[in-house]
Amino acid sequence: MTNKKHIHGFTIVELLVVISIIALLVGILVPAVQKARDSAKVTQSKSNMHQVMIALQTYASDHNDRNFTTAPDNLSSGDRQGMDIEAAIGALDIPNTYPMGIKLGEFDGNGVIYFISVDDWYGNETGGIAPYCFQSGLTTSSTGKDGYGVWRHPNALQCAEYMEGKPLHDAYFAPKDNVPLKAIEDCKDVSGSYCPTTAMASASGAATGIVTSNLLGIPSSYCISPALMYNPVVYQYNILAGQRPTDPMASPRGFQPPTISQAKYPGNKTWLMEHNWLQNLSANECSRRLVGSWFLEGDGCYDGCEPSHYNAHPDSEPVCVFVDGTVKTYMLNDFMIDSGIAEADMEPSQRAGGLQITNLGNFGFDSGSHEGYFSEANEITGVRWTGHTHTKFGARGRDTISK
Repeated sequence: MTNKKHIHGFTIVELLVVISIIALLVGILVPAVQKARDSAKVTQSKSNMHQVMIALQTYASDHNDRNFTTAPDNLSSGDRQGMDIEAAIGALDIPNTYPMGIKLGEFDGNGVIYFISVDDWYGNETGGIAPYCFQSGLTTSSTGKDGYGVWRHPNALQCAEYMEGKPLHDAYFAPKDNVPLKAIEDCKDVSGSYCPTTAMASASGAATGIVTSNLLGIPSSYCISPALMYNPVVYQYNILAGQRPTDPMASPRGFQPPTISQAKYPGNKTWLMEHNWLQNLSANECSRRLVGSWFLEGDGCYDGCEPSHYNAHPDSEPVCVFVDGTVKTYMLNDFMIDSGIAEADMEPSQRAGGLQITNLGNFGFDSGSHEGYFSEANEITGVRWTGHTHTKFGARGRDTISK
């Protein structure tokens, strides 16, 4: 009798079971892979920031322990004290081949040096000289860019000379910072040590704009704490002694930068920080687009979204470098909690805001509130944490408490 071999195919049930198993595995593996990729990018950002920190340390070592800043130490000294910063720069006669300010490098190797300064040819911008331009008062941006300043440019050529002479060195940009990374893609084909923006071309007429931006220079993903650039007198604070924050132009020592050794709490004072909100992003990030800043020109951006700043949400967890060299992420909410805890232990003269100065207008620094620069990016009303930007006592202050 002949035996018949029966060939059985998969039943519908068996196929569904296999598909379900595959879907389950994908559901498990994909988040794990995404988490691993995210972790790798954070690790890369930490490595980048460490390189930038070394460049800043080396710069200071070569300049008598003077932290990087482009403003002359005596900008607000003598007869210039109390002047508007733009007038003071005009009154300060420095015999130089090129104007003071952020140096961006050579254009196409032909020796044309581009600066950001108050000269019309160089953009007419005090923010290329002042560490930080406030909303009102004597130290403001000549083009109305609140918060603009050298603090956004650790990739100025003065420091980039310690990064292979490249203001657009890969280490200056966080791997998650998609907007500027997209913006500078065309810069790879440009010779020279910097890539001109459309604002540069408009101001100088010496370069063809490659990057669509209303900024004169392409800032790094990482920003320097102005507290490590301005003299601590700017952020002095003691109500009982009559000490309140002082406009840099109102103090003869306002622009004399502190040394690293002046940091009283090196393990609790941020030196560098990711400027944009890159960690713990929410799904609707693009709905909080900032208009008129960074790589934005008009009302559009490269991917339709200008990233919010690091202080846009309590869950923002920027990568930070502290003065002692520690590199880690620190959640905005933890900064705020530390500030509240510290305030409870402060002397009466040091209270009202904890570790940070949240509204300079309330302290007689200028004629109005400084909250506007931060409030545009805030998702939750009432979050006005300025963090490393305006820390009480400047370099002598702290952003966190030891636990």
